Amino acid sequence: MIKKIIKEKIYQTVNTLYSDLQINTSDIDIVESKKIEHGDYATNFCMKFSKTLNQKPIDLAELIVDEIKKNDDFFDNVDFIKPGFINFKVKASIFNDTLLNIYRTIDSYGSGDTKKGKILLEYVSANPTGFLHLGHLRNAAVGDSICRILRFYGHDVDSEYYINDFGNQIKLLGKSLGIRVRNLHGENIEMPEDAYLGDYLVDIAKKYSSEFSQDSLDSDKLENYAKDYLLQEIKNDLASINIKFDNWYSESKSIHNSGLLDEILDKLSDLNVLYDKDDAKWIKTSEYGDSNDWVLIKSDKSSTYFLSDIAYHYDKFNRGYDKVINVWGSDHHSHVSRLKASMNSLNNKEKNLYFVMIQFVRLLKDGKDISMSKRSGQYTTIKDLLSLVDNDVVRFMMVTRSSDTHFDFDLDQCLKDSDENPVFYIQYANARINSIIKKSGIKDLSTQNLDVIDSIKEVGLIKAVIDFEDVIKDSAENLAPHKLTFYLQNLAKEFHSYYKSTKILNNDKLMTRLILITTIKSVLSNGLSLLGVSSPEEM
Repeated sequence: MIKKIIKEKIYQTVNTLYSDLQINTSDIDIVESKKIEHGDYATNFCMKFSKTLNQKPIDLAELIVDEIKKNDDFFDNVDFIKPGFINFKVKASIFNDTLLNIYRTIDSYGSGDTKKGKILLEYVSANPTGFLHLGHLRNAAVGDSICRILRFYGHDVDSEYYINDFGNQIKLLGKSLGIRVRNLHGENIEMPEDAYLGDYLVDIAKKYSSEFSQDSLDSDKLENYAKDYLLQEIKNDLASINIKFDNWYSESKSIHNSGLLDEILDKLSDLNVLYDKDDAKWIKTSEYGDSNDWVLIKSDKSSTYFLSDIAYHYDKFNRGYDKVINVWGSDHHSHVSRLKASMNSLNNKEKNLYFVMIQFVRLLKDGKDISMSKRSGQYTTIKDLLSLVDNDVVRFMMVTRSSDTHFDFDLDQCLKDSDENPVFYIQYANARINSIIKKSGIKDLSTQNLDVIDSIKEVGLIKAVIDFEDVIKDSAENLAPHKLTFYLQNLAKEFHSYYKSTKILNNDKLMTRLILITTIKSVLSNGLSLLGVSSPEEM
């Protein structure tokens, strides 16, 4: 858009003045001016390249400004200030033309113009041994938002949930359920300390007992029943916050019962990256980027979880994805380097393996950390939270901070219908615009012979709309949905300020103003949708 055009003009000018200088438009930084009296946009290009060109920044700025001014009809003014910043005042008509172009293509504005490759995005992947809790909720909201943004940006994305349905935790789940069933039938058996103690197992035991006889306590049957029950609860919880996965990948079926582990061990052996020590089999990850080597087969000949992880990610790359993205909890941070090293040892491209690490989240009320779960007695479940807070608020709030920072979920703030509740503030802007459009009585907006709007607030709003494209690019390339939340909050704030200071339905320039606010409404709605949040027409 406009920033791109300014970059091109600087690029062409520098090429005219210094034909031997090799630069790209990506080398040119364009930012919005901090003070409107300086113009709309500014660049530090002259300070950045003054040494390369052996010229003072201020002298270089003067040369570039003089050259740009020749036969230019894009700017109202171009000038420079010390120590060498160049300021650009764009014609209001250019902003209006840009707004009109965005309005005409609003549904696709900001999306990728070409297909950018195939991505597998794995997130949540909580063990099916209990309900999803607050930490899983943040992982889910971040993962699904990244998925939506990447798809909008032009990537072909598959979302995947890794079901950890093999090993000791599943056996312990079945054992815990068996004890609860016996308790229901009058047997006085205490739960071991390492058992699953949540009250949810009592409910599962009641349901199990209603379907099967007291004698039907086969361990495999108990394990599968409890696992399947809880996996369905996980799916229900995710559906309640508007999340649906493309793939559900079973560790038991796809790794342990498929022969994949033996295939991986054979391949690693052929590549000479395994060795035996202390009756165990180790992988030489220290030679491929990690600080240590790790056991894959223990002395009792059982496999480690790390071997399953290697097999899973080997399979991910073998399925033809250009990029593999994992959204993991911060407690798995130490696993990142060993997994990357193992992919290197298998000759997979470790640079195409990305991680988004999710920090812990606390639930606050009256400024105090609380746990309000009656079901588990140990943690706050998604069900608990959604019984109090709207799912739109939950989805939005969980992505308002960078995923690698701790986050406090403030119940008091989220329960308010005011400026303090950011998602309400954005949704209210959308609903307010819808009300204005209805009051105008105009159903078909004409895009012909429009008056130019040029007030500071209106041009500022057009700039903000234009920025949506850059925000999507930034959010997608950095896997950072919180950048989109900041943008939407700022756009809503600018609109509300404009609404309070401007009589939008005055006949003066009405059609152009309606196009402006309609475009803002679409950007707000599209942006919220990319975060899994609705855009109510009335509030």
